[in-house]
Amino acid sequence: MSNKANRAQQWRLFISSFVGFSIIFVLLGIIVFVLFSRAMLTSTDQTLRVERSARLNGPKQQKPFMPNTSTPHKTQQFKASAHPFMTTTLIFNPRGKILNRTQLGSRYDQLKSLTLDKSAVGRLQTIRIGGKYNFRTLLVKVPKSNSDQTIAGKYLLIMENIDPQKAAMSSFKKVMLITMGVFWLLSILISVWLSRLTMRPILRSWQRQTEFVGNAAHELRTPLTIIQNKLEFLLTKPNDRIIDQAENIAIANSESQRLQKLTHDLLALARSDSKSLQTNFEATQVAGFLQRTIEPYTEIAASQGKQLQLLPVTDFRAVLDQDLIHQLMNILIDNAMKYSPNGSTITVSARVVGRKWQLIVADQGLGIDPQERQRIFDRFYRVDTSRSRQTGGNGLGLSIAHWIVDLHHGTIAVKDNQPRGSQFVTTLPLNPPTGMSGHHGKK
Repeated sequence: MSNKANRAQQWRLFISSFVGFSIIFVLLGIIVFVLFSRAMLTSTDQTLRVERSARLNGPKQQKPFMPNTSTPHKTQQFKASAHPFMTTTLIFNPRGKILNRTQLGSRYDQLKSLTLDKSAVGRLQTIRIGGKYNFRTLLVKVPKSNSDQTIAGKYLLIMENIDPQKAAMSSFKKVMLITMGVFWLLSILISVWLSRLTMRPILRSWQRQTEFVGNAAHELRTPLTIIQNKLEFLLTKPNDRIIDQAENIAIANSESQRLQKLTHDLLALARSDSKSLQTNFEATQVAGFLQRTIEPYTEIAASQGKQLQLLPVTDFRAVLDQDLIHQLMNILIDNAMKYSPNGSTITVSARVVGRKWQLIVADQGLGIDPQERQRIFDRFYRVDTSRSRQTGGNGLGLSIAHWIVDLHHGTIAVKDNQPRGSQFVTTLPLNPPTGMSGHHGKK
């Protein structure tokens, strides 16, 4: 992926993350502010409803006010510090005239601008008077049958001052704006971090795909070139007998077989990447299964001057995909025979270790350096490229083996074999969670 495409994709990821965070913060701020505003007015609205009920239920018996002559200065101080408007009631006649002007006193000059809106009966409203005071109001229509004749048939506008609530809401709004600003800055940093974090697997996948395509093209080109050269050479000898060109024909046939195997391996890796392989896990008697699997390879090993042995196995049952494990053993045994000298012995063994079982394929070859053991499972990786070409290796077999082991939720590792050679130790669970995918996954 080019740097320009990389930056463009990262920028799109950043924008989408930032927009998502911004929408979340805005919605959260609006919801919190609305809920806070309603909570602030709840007690005021309840006070207005209580006052309405008291008015409609008639006048209350009030205790005579007994002034406390011992503390007149405190009473005067309280009156001076009290808000000029707290709870106030306006009495309107049906024509909209204020009837309790005398009771309002100096407040009448501020309230006289209020008009009667009969359509607002029973509704809670917020009004502003004189550009200074804020009130929560409730208009009540008093029935003519009310026991209090001073308000019977009149309209009552019950008013409760909400300046303290407004001040609290204003402060809360400032805090919310500052908080949202801080969170927006954090969302920018988080969006940058998320965009970079999201791009990492994309870039790694793109890099692996690029390497895979390049290596696959290189591997396919070599046998195709050899086959093409041999066929073109045979066209220049139309009168020769087959026996005369047997060597060239054998080379072309060998390369076609190598090409077929390479194509098969590439298709297997493609299925592993697409997670589209259909598996068939079943309970298997391991000893009999290993015997049947290894038997055909004993003759092949003998034809190469080598010996393939299955060490005694205490029979046990394990849940596995027989086709995949057969392919795994094919890869490991074939790999061992390729790199084992004539006269050497290749052994296959299996044993139970707790809730797992191990499959061990040991050879007496040159062994593998510890620095190379982690990379031999990478695609197209070869320890000795020239020697791999002579043996027909393409660097895909162990990668496929690792994928098969992964599907069984197991592990595969390389160890030294004494006195020489290597051991491929595959550890698999006796009962893998077949309903779940491995690290590479499966369907």
